[in-house]
Amino acid sequence: MFEDVEHFLEGVLDGMKARKEIEPLRKKIAELESKITDLATERDSLDADKKSLSQQVADLTNQRDNFKTQLNDAQENFYRKENNLREDFKRQLAESERRLVDAQKDFNRQLNEQSDYFNRQLDDANNNLNNAVKARQAAERLANFYRDTYSELDAAFKIYQTLDDSTRFDLAGIFGAGDTAAGFFSGAVQESHLSPFWDYVSRHADNENLSRLFDFCFEMVNRGFREPPYSRLNVEQGNYFDSDFMRRTSQSRQMGNVVRVVLQGYQYSEGNVIKKSVIELG
Repeated sequence: MFEDVEHFLEGVLDGMKARKEIEPLRKKIAELESKITDLATERDSLDADKKSLSQQVADLTNQRDNFKTQLNDAQENFYRKENNLREDFKRQLAESERRLVDAQKDFNRQLNEQSDYFNRQLDDANNNLNNAVKARQAAERLANFYRDTYSELDAAFKIYQTLDDSTRFDLAGIFGAGDTAAGFFSGAVQESHLSPFWDYVSRHADNENLSRLFDFCFEMVNRGFREPPYSRLNVEQGNYFDSDFMRRTSQSRQMGNVVRVVLQGYQYSEGNVIKKSVIELG
């Protein structure tokens, strides 16, 4: 029995000894289990992080793929639009060049038409200018003529106004009413009035005013031509009677020399006598 106790004690001692030896191990095991638990927890956390990261990677991969797809689509769309724009630009450029050529042709045509038109206008303007210059020169000549003759006209018209009513009535066929200088002048410058007026004056040779009026009319008629068609005869006192150029008054002698020129006659500038000078012989 003692042996049993001894064995028991030995066992207890051995157990205590083993317990002393096991206890550190148990602590180690507890520590290891704690670490294992921590590691497991950390592993689980890492697995969760890994899973999260994997999901993030998957999401990012999807986003990357989506971005690649969008980028490819955008590039394809850009290239397509660029090509369309390039083709459209080429068409527009070709159309613009065609329109430019047409516009240049149209401009050249219009320029030629306008040039021809302006040349015609210029020719017409030059012709009009030349005509205007000629008209102005004619007007200036006429104005100079009226200016130069106005004093003579005024003097002649005043002489005409001094004539008695009977004489002016006789001359109505030549000078009309003769109420104004213009009316008087319009009759005085008519070539057809020259011969009958000379005949009338020759019948009233004693009227000096009529002779002066005839001189005025004769001068005005001649001035109406570029080359004077008439010239006065130049019979002087002392000339011997010449029937080709002279006509005696009823009181004159039949032969002899000229003692008085009553009214000078006139002739065509070529030389043919129209009216012989009225003279008296002594």
